[in-house]
Amino acid sequence: MQDFRTCMPALTLRLRMILLFCVVIGVFLAGTYEVVYSSFERAIQADLDDRLLDAAKPVIAELVARPDDPHIAGLPIAGQVLEVLGPGGKVLEQSLAPQQLNLAIQIPADDHPIFRTLTSPAGKLRAAVVPFHIDGGVEWLVIAESTAKLDQVEASFRESAFGLWTVSILLTTLIATWYVSRSLSPLVDLNRHAALLTLKLSEASHQDVDASLPIANANDELGILATNFNVLFARLGAVVRQLRQFVSDAAHEMRTPLSVLRGETQYLLSQSRSVEEYQRTLRTIDGELTVMIHIIEGLFTLSMADAGQLKLETETIYLDEVFEEACGIAACSARCKGITIQRMDWQQIKFAGDQALIRQLFMILIENAIKYSPPNTTIRVGLEWVEDHPEAQVQDEGVGIAPEHLPYIFKRFYRAAPQSSEETRSGGLGLAIAEAIMTTHSGKITCESEVGRGSTFTLVFPAAEALSETPIVQAAAVPLTVHTSPTA
Repeated sequence: MQDFRTCMPALTLRLRMILLFCVVIGVFLAGTYEVVYSSFERAIQADLDDRLLDAAKPVIAELVARPDDPHIAGLPIAGQVLEVLGPGGKVLEQSLAPQQLNLAIQIPADDHPIFRTLTSPAGKLRAAVVPFHIDGGVEWLVIAESTAKLDQVEASFRESAFGLWTVSILLTTLIATWYVSRSLSPLVDLNRHAALLTLKLSEASHQDVDASLPIANANDELGILATNFNVLFARLGAVVRQLRQFVSDAAHEMRTPLSVLRGETQYLLSQSRSVEEYQRTLRTIDGELTVMIHIIEGLFTLSMADAGQLKLETETIYLDEVFEEACGIAACSARCKGITIQRMDWQQIKFAGDQALIRQLFMILIENAIKYSPPNTTIRVGLEWVEDHPEAQVQDEGVGIAPEHLPYIFKRFYRAAPQSSEETRSGGLGLAIAEAIMTTHSGKITCESEVGRGSTFTLVFPAAEALSETPIVQAAAVPLTVHTSPTA
């Protein structure tokens, strides 16, 4: 038993299932054949007993008609042996010599026929003991017949049943092998695709890691499993591609400031410099460090959002106040380009959220609008209730975004502008961070843009966290900061 248990784990799932099928079907068929054989044996034995009773009737009639004439041995009964028993089981007559018969029949206690299977020198016999009345007394006729033919029929039936059982087991094995192999084929494909995916993940290359499983029946258990694994493979492939792209983009973004830092430090170390040169170089280094810190802080924020660990310090705030504060902070940048920030529809809206993150969100959109707008243009901002939820908008008159770029502008390090433009020094994480902040607040951010006419970013805040207040300004353009002369 211990050896069997030790060997079982070494068998594959296919072999174990086939073995289970064969064992169950084999035991079932063996039990069925045993029941059929027992019924068949009882049926042919009952038929033999009826024939013995039928054969006993003329013999008893002859004995009753001529009680004083012993003549059993002369009766023409082929294949049967006869014996007459008197009181106490004494043998009165026999059709064979005593040494050939010697049935040793025990007299029954009642007057009903009984049947016995006996072993005698003449071989195995089936005997019927039939009582009859003669001369006022009771005697018993024992009529027996060899069971050789009966045994031969039973042996033939057993051989046929065993052959049929063997054929059934072979057919069961073939059918089970086909059915189990067909049923487990999705698992085989799953194993092969998982191995392929593992190989692709282990290779230091940018191969596509998608490995969709073929689905024969999407409604059965294995089809559902294959569907779920396809979703898993697709998501894993997207994560791997995003990770590879992220590492590549992060390395690219960090390479420029690091190269500048290295160049400036080598410049300072190459020989003695004047105080002015040291100050200029250190200002350059400080600017590049600021860029790196900005990128690293953005990456940290996004990693926290991806892990679902971007904690919100929720408090009751007024979106209009936070929005106006962000516009005031960005006023200096707008002044440098002669840009006007105008307040459009404006309402006082109470909201439950993280004030620092909401301020950062507004700052990202306003700074992006300033960054990609030409000098002497207008940026329009608005905050109002739309149907059952508050919305904020930032609209610029910048270069706009081509339709093919719109689906990707919220991805990390993605820029629709050429990489050579000076606006790309921000790190390319702003809109990705904005989307993460809105997602964390159960809101969403959308963008509509037309090349050459500008872009409109819309922030849709959840209604459950907002409470409308009295409108402050409606449908009127009121400037927050107006600058008529751009700084050179």
